Amino acid sequence: MARKTIRDVAQHAGVSVGTVSNVLNGRGRVGAATRQRVEDAIAELGYRPDTIAQSLIARRHTAHNPDLPPDAPRLSSVGYLSVDFITRVGVLPHRDDRITAESIDRALGGPAANVAVYAASLQARYPVHSELITALGFDADSEWAVSDLYTRGVSTIGIERRSDQRLSRAIVLVEPSGSRTIINEPLQLRPVNVARYLGRGERIRNTGQRHAVHVEGYQVDSLAGDLRHVHELGVTTSMHAAGLPGHWAELDGFARLAELFDLVFINRELAAKILGQPGAPRAELVAGMRDLLARSPAVRTGCRVILTLDREGASYLRPDGTGFHMAAPRTEVLDLTGAGDTLAGVFLAVWLNGADPAVALHNAVAAASEAVRHQGAQGLDLDAARLAALTEAAEPPLAFGHHAASETTQAEA
Repeated sequence: MARKTIRDVAQHAGVSVGTVSNVLNGRGRVGAATRQRVEDAIAELGYRPDTIAQSLIARRHTAHNPDLPPDAPRLSSVGYLSVDFITRVGVLPHRDDRITAESIDRALGGPAANVAVYAASLQARYPVHSELITALGFDADSEWAVSDLYTRGVSTIGIERRSDQRLSRAIVLVEPSGSRTIINEPLQLRPVNVARYLGRGERIRNTGQRHAVHVEGYQVDSLAGDLRHVHELGVTTSMHAAGLPGHWAELDGFARLAELFDLVFINRELAAKILGQPGAPRAELVAGMRDLLARSPAVRTGCRVILTLDREGASYLRPDGTGFHMAAPRTEVLDLTGAGDTLAGVFLAVWLNGADPAVALHNAVAAASEAVRHQGAQGLDLDAARLAALTEAAEPPLAFGHHAASETTQAEA
């Protein structure tokens, strides 16, 4: 007989998962009649949280997918989950302007959430246990977000959740060229032991389950210390540049990133700042980053860089000077929001399933190039079949350096 879950209790009592969490933890305002229904459901179902769930019951919402293999790779994405208010404007307004938009649409967003969603979308071919470690409130937006992510196969862990807190919000202004201006509320997870929330490190090592912790740039400052402990669990670490504070965009900052992370996704702007080459063409940025990797702690740590280059695609760089470039197909751009998040999520899902990095980047660039044709960071309805069609239509990656061998390092084996 299958073990009963908190979601089973919620369905039996006719309430939300958040309400059950409130009852179990004595948080929030729950009416007497509702509380009684939840307590009756718990007794009737014989619900008992397991050891890990006991400490996270008000914070963890597990997306159950019966078709997902138990030993499938795991991706823990750390950072923003937000409600995005998206509007298309002819031109960005000036001070004291008043403009009218065609519409203002509401959608889920946040760099870390976008990565988790696109990684989870490929289950038919690249199964991944995808989870989002974030901040949640007890408001309607938080419940909507958790439910939406659940239907997309993403579990949520609210490591910060208070009764007076609401879900973060962002305003996204999109111009006709697809360029966007994003205004978001500040969200930096307080220093916490992320390793504590991953759990079962010994099981991961014993079963060989691949596991990556992906951190958006906004959270690198507060979580840098914990990432050292994550390595002790046999977990791969990765990050991408969204919201990365400026002090990392220098030579010393990059050296620290190469020590903390196995995979670093950086965009053209960040690479140019690190190298001190504003406006440099692709070839110069790639050459500069290859040289920098060869002189950085990456030689010792094995850190790899995925350099995203907007409409020119992306390059994968190894510390030994080898790598490959994946050109982006020509496409009509509607909205560039979340393109880099899409690329990171798809790359990680494919790569965690044992594919060569060249195959992972081929899929990732194809997905990101399609994502910009849709509005919103999660506007692309992606699945494994659609990704296969997109990849088949794209040119394969072009290798450079003295060889194009498959990866055999510990971080990528």
